[in-house]
Amino acid sequence: MKAITEVFLFGSLRKERGGYGLSPTYCELESPAPLLEILNSLQIQPKRVQLVMVNHRAVPSDHVIQPGDRVALFPREYAIFADWKNLRS
Repeated sequence: MKAITEVFLFGSLRKERGGYGLSPTYCELESPAPLLEILNSLQIQPKRVQLVMVNHRAVPSDHVIQPGDRVALFPREYAIFADWKNLRS
């Protein structure tokens, strides 16, 4: 059974996809998927992403996204807090 996964894009990632405000992009997942697969489906190059948060928690770039997760992607130019330093992609 597929579940809707919300993906929120920030900064230039949102602008490049023509998005405005905080409206999410949606992905349907039947099973867990690597973050790289989600990025590929959204046509976002991994090197453009500085920080990934899943369900309001910073995660490493090799994280596996579960169906129904809430994903937030922040671009390289976005200011990142020092305590997230080790979770930058």
